[in-house]
Amino acid sequence: KKKLNNFMKVGVFLNYIGLGANIMHLSYCHHIAKIYGPITLITLADNLDQALEDDPLISEVKKFQKNKNITDIPNISYSLKKLKLDKIYIFYPSARLYIAARLAGIKKVFCYPLLKKKDLHLVMAAKTFTCKHLNLEDCATETNFYVNKEKLNNIKKNFDENKYNIVIGAGSSGPDTRWGEENFIELLNELN
Repeated sequence: KKKLNNFMKVGVFLNYIGLGANIMHLSYCHHIAKIYGPITLITLADNLDQALEDDPLISEVKKFQKNKNITDIPNISYSLKKLKLDKIYIFYPSARLYIAARLAGIKKVFCYPLLKKKDLHLVMAAKTFTCKHLNLEDCATETNFYVNKEKLNNIKKNFDENKYNIVIGAGSSGPDTRWGEENFIELLNELN
């Protein structure tokens, strides 16, 4: 699809602490950016800005603090207002975020259905939300990364091309998504 408006500032709010959950939503962010141009990505994750620093579809990454209760609405609203967004897509069923976005004066606020937190399937909820609000029949769920070619060339210098190199990013923010050290050791041994 063509970009609708080069002057519209669009934000995406990913209300997740873990880097993995944020990256899992990146393909949907890209769908939005392909229509509106590079987006402002709002996150709770500490290092997402570093992971996306070469992404041409992300104009900026803003880290917000975790919002815990209704008293956080004024602070969230104030932070959103400073971003001067025309439109925001909130990838989470949060009345707090919805109200804060409205109070911030954002004209178009799209949010997950507010009463559907229980058993939220991250991939299917994000895909359904994206397709619905972008008027798409289907959308890709796989994430693509943009990495500067110079960085890739520098990385290649550290690896021996005559050997099989294994790199594992084994971090996780939640106890239900941790795989465990022993499993990674067993995987590395099998790959070797």
